[in-house]
Amino acid sequence: MVMRIGGLASGMDIDELVKKLMTAERAPLNKLLQSKQRYEWQRDAYRDVNKKLKTFDTYIADNLVLKSLNTKTASSSNSSLVSASATSKATGTLSIEGVSQLAQAARITGSQVSANGSTKMNELGATGTIELKAIQSDGTMAKEATKIEITSDMTVDAFVKKVNESGAGVSAVFENGRFSFTAKNTGDNKSGDEIEITSGQAIFDQLGFSVNDTIDKVEGKNAVFQINGIATERSTNTFSINGYSITLKSTFNGAQATAIRYNAAHEEWKNTTTAEYNQMIADKLAAKNAAGDAYTTAKNSYDDAKNALFGTVELTNANKVAFDKISNPQFARNLSEAEVQTISGKTFADKTEYEAWLNDNSTDADLKAKLKGANINFDQFKAIGSLDYEKIQSLSAQSVYNTLGRSFLNGLTDEEKGLVKALPSTKEDFDNQINAWKENGTVEEKALAEKLSKLSEKQKETLRQTSDSDFDKLTALATAQTDHDAKLKEKTAAENAYQALVDRQAKAEVDFKDAYKNQFGTDYTTGDPGKVSNVPGATESPVTLTSTTNVDEMMNKIKDFVNTYNGLIKELKDQTTEAKYRDYTPLSPDQKEEMKESEIKLWEEKAKSGLLRNDELINNGLSKMRALIYESNPGLEDSKFKTLFSIGITTSKNYNEGGTLEIDEAKLRKALEEDSDAVERLFNNSDGKKDAVIDGKTVDTRGYLDKLRDSMKSFEISIEKKAGRATMTDNQYLIGKSLQDTEKRISTWQDKLKMIEARYWKQFGAMEAAINKANQQSAMLFPGMGQQ
Repeated sequence: MVMRIGGLASGMDIDELVKKLMTAERAPLNKLLQSKQRYEWQRDAYRDVNKKLKTFDTYIADNLVLKSLNTKTASSSNSSLVSASATSKATGTLSIEGVSQLAQAARITGSQVSANGSTKMNELGATGTIELKAIQSDGTMAKEATKIEITSDMTVDAFVKKVNESGAGVSAVFENGRFSFTAKNTGDNKSGDEIEITSGQAIFDQLGFSVNDTIDKVEGKNAVFQINGIATERSTNTFSINGYSITLKSTFNGAQATAIRYNAAHEEWKNTTTAEYNQMIADKLAAKNAAGDAYTTAKNSYDDAKNALFGTVELTNANKVAFDKISNPQFARNLSEAEVQTISGKTFADKTEYEAWLNDNSTDADLKAKLKGANINFDQFKAIGSLDYEKIQSLSAQSVYNTLGRSFLNGLTDEEKGLVKALPSTKEDFDNQINAWKENGTVEEKALAEKLSKLSEKQKETLRQTSDSDFDKLTALATAQTDHDAKLKEKTAAENAYQALVDRQAKAEVDFKDAYKNQFGTDYTTGDPGKVSNVPGATESPVTLTSTTNVDEMMNKIKDFVNTYNGLIKELKDQTTEAKYRDYTPLSPDQKEEMKESEIKLWEEKAKSGLLRNDELINNGLSKMRALIYESNPGLEDSKFKTLFSIGITTSKNYNEGGTLEIDEAKLRKALEEDSDAVERLFNNSDGKKDAVIDGKTVDTRGYLDKLRDSMKSFEISIEKKAGRATMTDNQYLIGKSLQDTEKRISTWQDKLKMIEARYWKQFGAMEAAINKANQQSAMLFPGMGQQ
């Protein structure tokens, strides 16, 4: 730090003089500091808008999307037998006529072993690795077994704990010297056991599960019931049907349900074992084989067409990365093998060496002219050099094919292909020919001109540079690929059709045998036992499940949404109409030192006011959100409620309120009572798509909330482009760039002010030296002056 002491000779307060002079000089810097502060305040104000938008978006997601708007309540005519709850999708009335069997979890319990909880597993001779898998909640077996390692120092209790925490799908218990393993999920694995030991049976033998032990085994069972006249089953006692979550609590009308289920299973079994059904399987198998042969032929043709255009060279990811650096793939394809070899043989240290060689026409003049004409830079030249001729040919052909696109190449008639090959190669003549065809061409020429007009400039340029032989290969590949894809689709459909019949037959047999055992108590052997002719009567009334819409709760949810929406709109509108106090500029550090903290707070409240007054970004965002209220949903043509206006929700008639919403509660309640599902679809259309095609037009059929959230997301992005977000650097958004520029100018001015201050001190120092010298001279001339 420089210490300066002035005014000894002159008697002046030089430090104060310089300070006052620098105060005036610092005025431009203060303006820059004020600008920086305003930019920061404005940035923060914009980001605060985005915080509000995100908070509102989270509110919508949590309360109206993840939780359905449509609230329904289910009731059961006998909840001690069957209980139910209703989701928003609950429809119709369900009747459970009988439950013959509840779902049950499988269990195996071993024989007695000489051990207690603290016994080491190695004392039982049970160390190593076991593998288990069990039935899952959906009634299917786990695809992968779970490995459990048993160490020599592991106790029985530790082993049980490890099994229970392993995720194997079983619960292990050791009590009174016996091990028990129970499936965590109920259900019947119709193709085997519900708990499978896939590895380590020798270890289980030591735990009391050998073939010589007395093992208690409980088989897993499905819940078997009759619903709306249909005999069916589920792997659990709690399941969903038609939007109802149903829980079976007890069996009732069991004999009747069992008999009805058996008769239904018997009829399906008979239907799938007839000669006609087996002939259907044979026919589908023949169709499957024919489709497979047709696909093989198409695939061979497709492979031949690919090889004719792309070659058979093997490519690596590194090859593709290198080729992607070449901006003109057609240029690379048109290089001769000798030219590629020349390029590959050149090794330049940097761009300067490459350009020096490029501009020296003493050798390889034709190649250099090509490189210059295509503007091939140093990096692109190196990329070409890293690839051999065959790889360039393959990669460039693939790039050309992808650029022109299969739909264009396959959509050309033979006559159009001939016209394309006759087109001029220059851009001007190419475009003139298309325009001429549009005005005076034949039917075929006009049709081709229309197709060519839809191509991008890159596609047109690629097409102009494509040779006739390559064009023939490109169109041949497009035709072969289209035929390949069609034949693959036909093959898949034929396979699915065949497999569906085979699966139905297999399932019918399994279901029949299972129903037979439940009905007669023994395994089915052979022959046709026929149907049960005397189905037992019901002993209990069917359990009826119904659902009703909670209109009051839906009303409250919609009113809460409107209030929350209005709160957001009001806050944003207030920011765009906030008064601006131009006389209140950001305070400098010197100004703050002279003020109290309360005064600074009041001053800055005025200075920050109006930062977003009449802001275009916010006004546009609010305008787009407001427009959605009256936008009709083309995906709800079967509903009388296609707009929010139709259910009583409109924008305020007072334009100054910025588009807040108003509710006609009587109209809304009437709509909910009339068709609550339609109102739900208006807000949340689960079948809606952003780019749905209806009557040949692309339209947005999503619900209002999805459209609103999408509009707010676009709103947020537009603000981020201007004000960024916390994770962005300043050079990634507009205000940040302005801040960077302002900070550079501040830094420049700070350096300049140091120089100015140094100059003032130098000038005053010179003055002090001059005065001091004058005083010394005066003392020499008049030595007695000042002495009395």
